[in-house]
Amino acid sequence: MHIKSFLLFLILLTNYTLANDKKQKIYYGKILSIESTMGYQYLKIQEENKELWVAIANAPVKVGDKIGYDKQTIMKDFKSKSLKRSFKEVIFASEVYLPKKDATPVKDLQDVLGLNKTNNQAKLKEEISKPTKPFEKKAFYTIEEIYMWKDFLKDQNISVKGKISKVSKQIMKLDWVHIQDGTGDASKNNEDLVFTIKEMPFKAGESVIATGKLIRDKDFGYGYFYKVIIQESSFKKQ
Repeated sequence: MHIKSFLLFLILLTNYTLANDKKQKIYYGKILSIESTMGYQYLKIQEENKELWVAIANAPVKVGDKIGYDKQTIMKDFKSKSLKRSFKEVIFASEVYLPKKDATPVKDLQDVLGLNKTNNQAKLKEEISKPTKPFEKKAFYTIEEIYMWKDFLKDQNISVKGKISKVSKQIMKLDWVHIQDGTGDASKNNEDLVFTIKEMPFKAGESVIATGKLIRDKDFGYGYFYKVIIQESSFKKQ
């Protein structure tokens, strides 16, 4: 399994503790040691009179730095296969503040663990743009058209012909299927469309006809927000 999908799978299926406050409190501590793995870092932190472990996305930090972090997600008895060790407790920080840059958080850890690019960043910075061509009802839409006409297609069943680029199995009891058809623009996060299904019968690389209900602004919690996602999906082989 790909490391990003595997880590997300662990986070969603392992016992965790979420902070209740809507405004996340920022804590500060000194870095005592750093253990790095693909895409992120484990930091041993001295916070007042106690030591703890904080996991963050890769950032330019060094031993001795004082950083800020939230405690929104706390993992108990977490096992890291990449580091081949276990942690009694790890804080997976969503917001991290570097020395002398307290106004600018580093890249969100959820960008590393996310299922696709349409997460918190898309929620906060979604550009308002007018469709480049008038809406028309079609039997099959391209992925570019689905994003362009998302407001017209909201809560409707749509179909698209494309190729499976990735399948993430049984996350929140669903298979997450990424479809691409060669349309859209990666820089605009509209070249990849996610479908959810209880059990996906096909594999990455296969060409399919995908059908499902278009949902706008879907927030699954844990920082995973989709401006467009297709649910209650079904697939047929092309």
